[in-house]
Amino acid sequence: MSLRKLIVAFLLFSMFSLASSSRFLPRVFANGSSGTYVGGIIWENTTWTLENSPYIITETVQIPERITLTIEPGVVINAGPGIRNMFLVHGEIYAHGTADKMITFNGEGRSNFFSAKGSEMDAFVDLEHCIIKNGLSLWPPTGHVQYGHFILRYSKLINLSSYSYVWYPRSDVYIEHNLFVDSAGFSIGHNGPSVYIRYNLFIRNVGVLVENWASYSGQTVVQYNSFIDTSGIVLKLPSGYDHAAMIATENYWSTTGTDVIDSMIYDKNDDITCAGFIEYLPILTEPHPDTPTLPLIVNFTYSPSVLYANSTVIFDASASYGPYSCIANYTWDFGDGNKTTLMAPIITHNYANPGSYEVILTVTDEFGFKNSTSTTIVVLRDNNPPLTTHDYDGLWHNKDFMITLSSIDNETGVAENYYRINDGPVRAVSVDGQPVITTESATNTLEYWSVDNAGNEEEHHILTGIKLDKIPPSSSLAKSGSLGENDWYVSDVIVSVNSADSLSGINNIKYSFDNVSWTQYTDHIIISNEGETTVYYRAIDNAGNIEPAKTGLIKIDKTIPVANAGSDCIVMVGDSIVFDASNSTDNIGIMSYEWDFGDGTTGTGMQVTKSYSNPGTYTVTLTVKDAAGNTAIATLTVTAKDWLSVNLPYLIAEGGLAIVAIALAVWVIKRRK
Repeated sequence: MSLRKLIVAFLLFSMFSLASSSRFLPRVFANGSSGTYVGGIIWENTTWTLENSPYIITETVQIPERITLTIEPGVVINAGPGIRNMFLVHGEIYAHGTADKMITFNGEGRSNFFSAKGSEMDAFVDLEHCIIKNGLSLWPPTGHVQYGHFILRYSKLINLSSYSYVWYPRSDVYIEHNLFVDSAGFSIGHNGPSVYIRYNLFIRNVGVLVENWASYSGQTVVQYNSFIDTSGIVLKLPSGYDHAAMIATENYWSTTGTDVIDSMIYDKNDDITCAGFIEYLPILTEPHPDTPTLPLIVNFTYSPSVLYANSTVIFDASASYGPYSCIANYTWDFGDGNKTTLMAPIITHNYANPGSYEVILTVTDEFGFKNSTSTTIVVLRDNNPPLTTHDYDGLWHNKDFMITLSSIDNETGVAENYYRINDGPVRAVSVDGQPVITTESATNTLEYWSVDNAGNEEEHHILTGIKLDKIPPSSSLAKSGSLGENDWYVSDVIVSVNSADSLSGINNIKYSFDNVSWTQYTDHIIISNEGETTVYYRAIDNAGNIEPAKTGLIKIDKTIPVANAGSDCIVMVGDSIVFDASNSTDNIGIMSYEWDFGDGTTGTGMQVTKSYSNPGTYTVTLTVKDAAGNTAIATLTVTAKDWLSVNLPYLIAEGGLAIVAIALAVWVIKRRK
């Protein structure tokens, strides 16, 4: 045989061997960090391991006769999209988890779990410590007589929406010690083998839980179960089936009222075509001890982490919950003889003495199921007093103020802060509030201390020199200069501000000329501007009290007025003349005008009217004075003449003697008048 033929023959043999061997291996589509994808026929005994979990079924896993699929504890199996039946069993499935490593079958809300369609007597599913959830039927109907059998123990069935079809099993079926939550029950018919439904807890059933259609020679035994929060028919013998029968004694029904139990049973009491009566007496008045209880997760914490006698301990059971029920109450046994039950999860407790205590928490759900947990705590003795501090800043204050006392105690905690002010009565912060200083003084005192929950009293502290001044200072203004009249100064004025404060003392003095911009006062102020000047001044003490602004009026007129009496003039005796001083001036203003007319008469006023009786020459003197008393003098000359002496020469020259005589006569007449 040539080398080429040998190579071809080897390749053909290898391909045939590979194709032949593949029919004995489970079909694994992929294996990776997201899980193992499986489906199809398993042709040899196979184990699904925790290492390769989770398993995702992408097509129905088929187990032929005399083939066993073993599933390790802790494995998770999920139904993939479009899967109607997760398993078709003609061989065996052995799935035994443990209490802490349960095997999970998740139907994802769309799949049946174990179908024995077309099987003979070999089909067998053995389930212990499994979680079977979110699917249709555990053991679905096949449309005809279904063989095989199964054992279901110590498992949880949650949210199964369709009943399981236990028809004519070839061996006894055991459904024991399981928890059914929101799930459908079983439709049963058998001849020879029996079906035992015992020690199970059913809560919130979906439809009838156990319905027996035929019991030819075997028995349907429903015993030692607990029915909690169920509704409608629970046990049923269908109408028109002569061989239906059921034993249902010694179950717990959550009630002792037979009328209520009768309403949950359908038998010949309801339809005379039923095969008989379901005997349910005697009943259990409490769940059987071998029946599962509803799981309750019990946890609690306590704080602080280090505990001391006579201090408050906070116990918090908020982390406790019931997956399928609500917690009704919490019972605390604190280990010191005190035991309390309440509906809230948080409680406080004080231990009177140091020591080691076992704290036991028992929670009870709405159906009466209980679970407990405990922990040991150590309570220490507190021998250290608390430490108290204050927040007084040591400064002057200008209104009543609070001094806040703060205490710490790292063991039992602070029970109370105490104080007294100026040797007054003892007060407690929790009752009277924090200390408030109200007495004006530079020597207020505050005595303060604290006591912890163990009774340790802190050494008393004395805080002295607490300063309070609520009254602003008082200032006055002093003026120095040449004082004229009417409070007017006729020289520069030196102004001094004098301030006094009886408690905290003067911090600063300020002055202003407009009550807007203020200047620090350090020494006297010299005012030289003529006129009226208003000085604003105020003082601030060391407590921050601000004196209301005061004012002082400084009036200065250093300028002498200018007197103007007018021009010299000639007047006729007896004629009126107006003397006018309005052309007199002063920088501030003339206050008075005094006239001396030179004939022994005087007058006052800016304008005066005067006539002279006798001819002659007169010196008129004007004296003007301003408000400060500054004076000025001006004079003018007035010549007073009579009529004849003025007019006689003219008359002689112009009118002759006759005219003179007439004029003289007129003059005489006037004089007589």
